[in-house]
Amino acid sequence: MSACRFEPQVIAAAERDEWTATLREHLTECDDCIAAASVSPWMDRFASIGDREHRLPDASIVYLKAKLLQGTLDVRRASRPMDVVQMIAYLVVAGGWAALLTFKWKAIEAWLRAMSPSAIVLQHSTESLSVSLIAFVVLLASMTVMLALHTIMAEE
Repeated sequence: MSACRFEPQVIAAAERDEWTATLREHLTECDDCIAAASVSPWMDRFASIGDREHRLPDASIVYLKAKLLQGTLDVRRASRPMDVVQMIAYLVVAGGWAALLTFKWKAIEAWLRAMSPSAIVLQHSTESLSVSLIAFVVLLASMTVMLALHTIMAEE
């Protein structure tokens, strides 16, 4: 790529809009100078734009944000095993409630029917729940409450 010897003069003439007869005649012959003359006013306007639309943040702010993000990544990595344990606990509690309702539904249904207003008035409360079933319900209920409290406290 060879630069024309008149190119600096053409650029200066285009900037000041002062064309000599020699430079006008040269523009009819040289494609590089035509391109330089047509781009020069735009480049001057572009160079005069001093303010960016969005200023870049200070380097210290970028550094602090990077350190904070690194800290959150470290916290996530450290809490990953606890998250796995929490998911397992969710599955155990949900499975426990599902098993209780599946296998002991008849006893629970009979107990709930015995608590109806008509059964209470007629005192047909002959159905009672076994101690193991009551213990299992209390255990599942306490596990559910503990898991819910842990989830709420872990988010804060």
